[in-house]
Amino acid sequence: MKKRRTQEERTAETRAALLNATVSAIHELGYAAVTTAIISERAGVSRGAFLHHFHTRAELMAAVVRMVFDDEMMRYEEIVQAPEMDRLFEWPRILWSVLSRPAGIAVLEILQAARSDPDLAQMVGPTQKAAEEGALAKMREAYGGDEETARSVKRLMVWAVRGLTLSDMIVPDRQATLGAVNLLANLLKAAAPDGSVAPLKPFTM
Repeated sequence: MKKRRTQEERTAETRAALLNATVSAIHELGYAAVTTAIISERAGVSRGAFLHHFHTRAELMAAVVRMVFDDEMMRYEEIVQAPEMDRLFEWPRILWSVLSRPAGIAVLEILQAARSDPDLAQMVGPTQKAAEEGALAKMREAYGGDEETARSVKRLMVWAVRGLTLSDMIVPDRQATLGAVNLLANLLKAAAPDGSVAPLKPFTM
């Protein structure tokens, strides 16, 4: 006899369906073209069910950013278990493997949209800030360095790779894009061959 799902399980499944539908819709159609009706249809839920879980579009997008960040952190944890991945200069390639996925691209579009949408910025901003602080803490734990340097290095790597995912969508050239990712990795290796943050102290302008 098939076990009946609890209300809690049904709620979690519906919420996950809405979040995943949002990611796929943004990746395929672009942020501006995605409506709550499209998301509801893709998730297989009614408009009322959508509003039960997310009262506003901005609330939904903030939840997407959080979901994707949590998934990314799990992926990073799995990747770094490999002995050859415990060096900082491997991270541009690691970041590309994660941030170039549909979920990473969807989050990038959400963050861009927040620039001209105050309600979205208010919802997404704190979520993204918390995500970046969590990533910074993990990075310092693994690769050392003072906070200022680690923050600059993290921002360089993450946003360079995010920018490359954007350029690869607008002007596709995968060979050149991967070449740029590898170049960043090689520059970091030349600057910090021991794989730590400490040698990468930024210059003061």
